[in-house]
Amino acid sequence: MAASEALTTSLKSIREKLTDRCVQILSAYRRNCASGSAPGQLILPEAYKLSPLYNLALLKSPAIRGGADVPIDQRIYHMCLMRQFSVRKTMDYFYPTIAPLHMLAENEGVVDEVSGAVTLPALVRASYSLLDPAGIYLLASGGSLMLWLGRQVSPSLLQAAVGVSALEQLDIKVHSVPEVSTELNQKIRAIADGLVPTRAGYANVQIVRQGMDQAEVQFASLLVEDRNNDNMTYVDFVCAIHRQIQVEARPKGPSEPKWSYH
Repeated sequence: MAASEALTTSLKSIREKLTDRCVQILSAYRRNCASGSAPGQLILPEAYKLSPLYNLALLKSPAIRGGADVPIDQRIYHMCLMRQFSVRKTMDYFYPTIAPLHMLAENEGVVDEVSGAVTLPALVRASYSLLDPAGIYLLASGGSLMLWLGRQVSPSLLQAAVGVSALEQLDIKVHSVPEVSTELNQKIRAIADGLVPTRAGYANVQIVRQGMDQAEVQFASLLVEDRNNDNMTYVDFVCAIHRQIQVEARPKGPSEPKWSYH
C-alpha cells in the first residue's frame, strides 16, 4: 500500500496514514474484545503484538522515512523491493537478524548434515544498548550483512574469530569473513552462509569496528528500536500509540488534535 500510494501521495501523509491504521486496529480490538480492561493498560492481541514494531520499522525504512539523506534512486529501489517481497522476506527486511558470535554454544554455528540448516544462537534485539562492546555480532537486514566487532574485544577472541589480535590490523576492504583455521571462525562463516540463502542481494560482508569505521553509521541506522533516522525509539513509539488509543476510547467531544508523526 505505502509503495503504491507514494506515486500520488506525499511521504508525510503516508507515514501518518500508516500510524493511523495501526492505532485503528488496536483501538478496535480494545473496544470490541477487551473493553473491560483498565483504561491505562495497553492491550496488544497476540496476532498484532508486533504491529507497532513493524510499523515503526516501516516508517524508518529508506522507502518511507523523511529527510533528504536518502537519494531518490535508493528510495525508489527500496519501494520496488517492498512491492515484490513475500511476508517472510518483508519481516527480514524491516527487522534485522542480529546473532551474537562471541559466546557460541557447542551446537550453535553447526550445520545439520540432514537438513543443511545451521543452528543459530539466541538472537539480540535491534538496539545498540544491547550490544556488548566486548562482543562480536553478525547483522543481517535487507541487502546488508554486517560483522560488528566491539571496541573491547579481547585479542584472543579476535584472533580466533578473524585471525588478527587487534582491530587496527583488520582489513575492512575485504568484504567477507576472513578464513582462519579455528572452530569459532568456521562457525561464524557457517552462520553467515546460513543467512545468505534465505535473503536476496547478499554479495559480501561489511566489516564494522566500533568507534572506528564510518560504516557504523549505517549499522546504527538499522537498529530499529533506537532513536535514529530522525524518528523515535520503539518504547517512545509504543507510548505514543497508547496515548492515541486512549484518545480514541474517550467519549467524543470537542475535536482532538490529530495524530501527527514526523
